[in-house]
Amino acid sequence: MTFDINQLDKIDYDTEGEEALAAYQDALLERFYQSAEGQSFIETHPDIEMGFWAAQLMYYGYAYEGITIPRMTVGDVEIIVTSLFPRKISLFSAEDAEDAIPELIAFWEFLKREYKQSNADRILKYLHQIGPTFKEMMMDTSNFGMAKSFFMMGQSAGYDMTNEADSQRFIAEYNAGLLGQESRGLSLSGPDRFFGSFGDQQQGSAKRRGSSHTKKKNARKAAKASRKKNRKKRK
Repeated sequence: MTFDINQLDKIDYDTEGEEALAAYQDALLERFYQSAEGQSFIETHPDIEMGFWAAQLMYYGYAYEGITIPRMTVGDVEIIVTSLFPRKISLFSAEDAEDAIPELIAFWEFLKREYKQSNADRILKYLHQIGPTFKEMMMDTSNFGMAKSFFMMGQSAGYDMTNEADSQRFIAEYNAGLLGQESRGLSLSGPDRFFGSFGDQQQGSAKRRGSSHTKKKNARKAAKASRKKNRKKRK
C-alpha cells in the first residue's frame, strides 16, 4: 500500500489533526522501521526505542509549529531540535540523548531516498553539525520548560515520574513543602503551584529499551508516546 507523505497538509487540524497525526506517525515509522536506513540504525543502536525521536520531530513540528515533514525546512528543524526538544522532552540520563541525532539522520536519509524530500540534504547537513552539542543542550537546565523542570526535580529526588502513583506522591510532597514555606512567609523558587493538573500534561520522556521488547513493538510504542492530550492548535 502506498503512503501519501503529504496527507497531513490536506486536512483541517482543528477537526481531524490529532487522530490524523497519530495514524501518520504509525504509518511512516513502520515504513522507516522496514527500510534499509531503519534496519541499519537498529543494528548499530540495538538498545534504544527506535522511532521516539522521529515521532517527536513530527509531533512538535505539526502540533506546535504547523509544519509537516514535506514542508519542513532547516529553520523548522532547528526550532524543534534546539528549542522545543530541550524545553519539553525529559531524559532519564544524559546518555538518552546520544542516539537522538543519529536516529534523525537515519530518518531523513530514509525520507530523502524514499520520498525525494527536497530539503533533506540541507537538513542532514544541519543535523550533522548539531550532533556534538545536542546532549549538552538537552541537559542544560536553563533550557527546561516548567513541566520538564518539575519532572527532572522529582526524578532527582528519587521518584519514578513515569509512574502515576509515584509522581502523585512527589506532587503531594512538593505541595506540602510549598504550603509550609508559604505559611512562614517564604517563597519557593521553581515551578508555580500548578501540580494538580501536572499529571495531565503528559511530559514526553526518552528512555532506552528493555531487552524483553521487540524492535517492531517499540517502533510503534515510540510513535504512540508522542501523542499528547493538550495539543497546541496550529497557528
